[in-house]
This record gives sequence, structure tokens and C-alpha cells, in this order.
Amino acid sequence: MFTSLGIYAESFEIPFLECTSEFYAAEGMTYMQQSDVPDYLKHVESRLNEEQDRCKIYLDISTKKPLIATAERQLLERHISAILDKGFMMLMDGHRIEDLKRIYSLFLRVNALESLRQALSMYIRRTGQGLVMDEEKDKDMGKDVFEAFYKKDLAKDCFWEKVKHDNFWSTCFTKYSFSINQINRFALSLQLKTECGSQYWPTYPPMDVRLPHELNVYQDIFKEFYLSKYSGRRLMWQNSLGHCVLKAEFPKGKKELAVSLFQTVVLMLFNDAQKLSFQDIKDSTGIEDKELRRTLQFLA
Repeated sequence: MFTSLGIYAESFEIPFLECTSEFYAAEGMTYMQQSDVPDYLKHVESRLNEEQDRCKIYLDISTKKPLIATAERQLLERHISAILDKGFMMLMDGHRIEDLKRIYSLFLRVNALESLRQALSMYIRRTGQGLVMDEEKDKDMGKDVFEAFYKKDLAKDCFWEKVKHDNFWSTCFTKYSFSINQINRFALSLQLKTECGSQYWPTYPPMDVRLPHELNVYQDIFKEFYLSKYSGRRLMWQNSLGHCVLKAEFPKGKKELAVSLFQTVVLMLFNDAQKLSFQDIKDSTGIEDKELRRTLQFLA
């Protein structure tokens, strides 16, 4: 009746929303002080559902939007920082998935996801820093695994002539120098531009490959040059670490392909054939089954 008379908004809705705002402002402050964050979020969720039901039964449909916005403002928007400061890290540490879902859905309603993102970013940094700086956890770190992987990566960098900036490797070595002296000596040999002794290189299983004539020619030229420069030394080829740059002609133009030695040998077979079976490639290259399958998968 108030609506039809044109006095609903002025005589009822405005005073009603003002009272609602005052009520939830006081309730939000009290509950925030007395409850933990999970309970407070459940209370907010319950209150918002109650207001929606109440609006359907008792109020004009036009009141629903401002009513819900009033409740959200007093129960959520005013307490965004307090909710995050008081409970977000606790929820993350405790893997409280349901509560985290609730906080996300409620923050979404009031466009507060940026605040949630910042809190998550801070949590990740804090947790990561704690793990890195925890001296007790240092005892449990797989330093043998660290050594193996970094020796491999450093070896690859040496082959690719990527060791242009030593700061990154030096930083890694500083923390773990007590357990990886071999890597330090390896890195030092790179810095001094000296020959890397085989005792400092990571161990690679020998992998045979039958090189095409063109590559054999270049390999022999380099071998002759190396032995003339370093007499008394033995040159060993690590086929699994070899890389090449192939120039290829395609219908849409020329391309340069940075590929492994095994991929190079396989691709060069197709200079003389349009189609080859797995067995044909294996017989021509001499690459073992497992490595050949992996090579073909990368090329496919």
C-alpha cells in the first residue's frame, strides 16, 4: 500500500535502511572482537541469507539491493583488513579449504579480491622465506640431489657457452659450499677459463650414435685441432649433451632449428627420404630404443 501511495521509500525504506546500518555496524564490531574469523564469516554468510529471505517475505523487491548492500558494507567492507590480519594466515596454515572458499565468495561480493590477492602474496613470501631461512630444515635438504642437478645444469651451460654471469651460480654455491666443494672447483675452472677436469664433471652414461658423414668431417677437424693444442690429452664426446643448429627449408621459408645431436642425426636422414620407419631410423642412427623414442616424441 505504501508503494502505491508513493510514500514507501521516503517514509519507510530510508529510515529502515538507516536502522539496519546502525544495527549491523554495532553487531559487526562486537562479533569481530568476540569471534574468530571462521565463525565470523559463517555469521556474515548467515546474516546475508536471512536478509534475502526477509526481503522476499516482508519487503518490496526494490529494497533488496540496498538492504543487502547495507549489510555487506557494515559486516564485510568495514572489516576486510581485520579479517585478513586476524585469520587469513591461520586459515592457510591450517589448510581450511571450506573457510577459504567462504572468504573468497564473501570478498567477491564486495569487490575485495585485490586485498585477498595481496594477503595471499604476502603469505607465500613469508612461507617461502621461512623455509629458506630455517636452519633446521637445512639438515633435511637433499644436498646430494642439489649437487647432481646443479652440476648437470652448469655442465650444459658450459657446453652452450652460457656462463656469462657468475653471480647466480656463486649465490647458489655460497649457501651449499660446505657440501659441494666439487661444484665450486668446477665453477672456478670456468671462471679461470681453464680445462674442466673430468673428475669435476657430472657422470653421463655413454650413448652411441652413428653420425652422418658431414658431421664426422667436422668432428675430425675439431679433434685434430684440439689434440694439436693440448698434447697428451684425450678428447671424449658426450653425445647426450651435443646440440646443433640446422638450417631447414620449408614451403613457407627457411628456418634455423636448435636441436640436440640425436634430433640432428634423425632429421638429416630425411634429406634422402620422405618416409622412414622406426626400425629404419634405429638401424641408420644406432641410437638405443629408449633414447630414440624420446627423440622422436620431441620431434613429433
